[in-house]
Amino acid sequence: MRGDTGFTLLEVMAAFVIMALAAVVLYQAGVGGVAQGLTAARMQEAVVRAQSRLASVGTLTQLQPLQAGGDDGDGFSWQLAIVPEQSEDGLTLYDVRATERFGTRPVVLTTKRLGSSP
Repeated sequence: MRGDTGFTLLEVMAAFVIMALAAVVLYQAGVGGVAQGLTAARMQEAVVRAQSRLASVGTLTQLQPLQAGGDDGDGFSWQLAIVPEQSEDGLTLYDVRATERFGTRPVVLTTKRLGSSP
């Protein structure tokens, strides 16, 4: 007299396949989360670097027409553009654009600054 007292080989194999698929999905989710976290950290660093570059305009960088750029280290590169927009009564409104790039991802911050006409 034989009853259903254990698992068949087919049931064990099906459970193993389901467990393996679940493990793969969890692994991919974990790796994807870590990668997105690293990208977010790099993006935040690019924003801080671009903000710093904008803050230096008018204090460390003279407010005049300018196109400059270079390597910022650690995989980052920068560009700074200062373009006069409008002049009146000895004052000029400048459009200031700071671009910080890591890999192919740019962070672009812009502002306006008022300065004396060149």
